[in-house]
Amino acid sequence: MRKTILIVDDEPTVVALARQKLEEQGYDVRTARNGKEAWDIIQNDPVDLIVTDVVMPIMDGVDLYKELKKDLLLAHIPIVIITDSRIFRESFQTLGVEHFLPKPLDSVKLIHKVDYIFTCADLVRKNKQTLVLGANLEINKQIARIFQEQGCIAGVSSDPIEFMSNCLILTPRVVVVDALIQGDVPSRDVIRALRCFARLANTQIMVFTQFLPEDIGSMQGIEDLSQAKNDCMEAGATKYIGRFTPATFWDMVKDSIS
Repeated sequence: MRKTILIVDDEPTVVALARQKLEEQGYDVRTARNGKEAWDIIQNDPVDLIVTDVVMPIMDGVDLYKELKKDLLLAHIPIVIITDSRIFRESFQTLGVEHFLPKPLDSVKLIHKVDYIFTCADLVRKNKQTLVLGANLEINKQIARIFQEQGCIAGVSSDPIEFMSNCLILTPRVVVVDALIQGDVPSRDVIRALRCFARLANTQIMVFTQFLPEDIGSMQGIEDLSQAKNDCMEAGATKYIGRFTPATFWDMVKDSIS
């Protein structure tokens, strides 16, 4: 299926050149003169990629990006910012933007950037990268083996900081987090931190527990588990899958992987 790219710029010559070069490469191209026109187009018919200038009349590139990220159905669309301003670049990086092109827009660099983004997106879709965070390393390994048996790439960690760092590097499709991780960075804070990053917006966060039935024998233990589960869900977890058991685990998570 042909990819659709939206070029947003108030300079007609820039738009015309970009459109010509992208169409020569087989892409469908739409154009807008400002962020407002772009936003109207995206809402009616979402595109696969946006390439936009920053300074434009009516609505600039900053406001366009913010509107995009407020809509859960559109927030996943990658965006390339055209700018030669270090301040603009650093500001957008703070907001989570990863892709930039310098001014004046070079058609060769544009094609390379677009091809790179779509290639990476295809790899992510094909990738079945998963990460596991839990206090019990043996159970972590069991979970990883189940994922691997189903053709997934699985990594494990018992350290929340290491786990979050790996998530940012690998952008996994699914992460599995033990609800009862405590210490300086409890599970709820891990999940809340992951949800702060735009690149992890589509990552499925599965919450589970590693305890054995004999480990929680008191009402206080049951209450602690219930509170931990609720905290994780409120922090942004996708699904609570309960206590880990090898026999049922894959059935609980397979819909998120496929």
